[in-house]
Amino acid sequence: MDKLSKEERIVKEFIDGKTVYEMVLNNELPGFCIEQVIEMCNLLYPVGLNIDYFPTNFILNGNKLYYIDYEWNNYMDEWNFKNWGIKYWSKTKEFMEYVKEHP
Repeated sequence: MDKLSKEERIVKEFIDGKTVYEMVLNNELPGFCIEQVIEMCNLLYPVGLNIDYFPTNFILNGNKLYYIDYEWNNYMDEWNFKNWGIKYWSKTKEFMEYVKEHP
């Protein structure tokens, strides 16, 4: 085994619910989901972090939004929710192009 495989582990837990992607696709995304992701941003940005805001990375269970990806990066304006992620949280041109390219 190489050094990386000995030291790194990812443990995942199944969270039942629909992804934000599914909800956007079916016109079912509740407005409070945007509020919750902005609350996440308000915790992340002051400590210099971005997460991957693509809508397949978020699950709604009950009334709570969960980030299910393990990716995070140093904060950069171009990749924050307001400048990048929000483009995929409604049926924007970018979202619909993604749907077309990934049937």
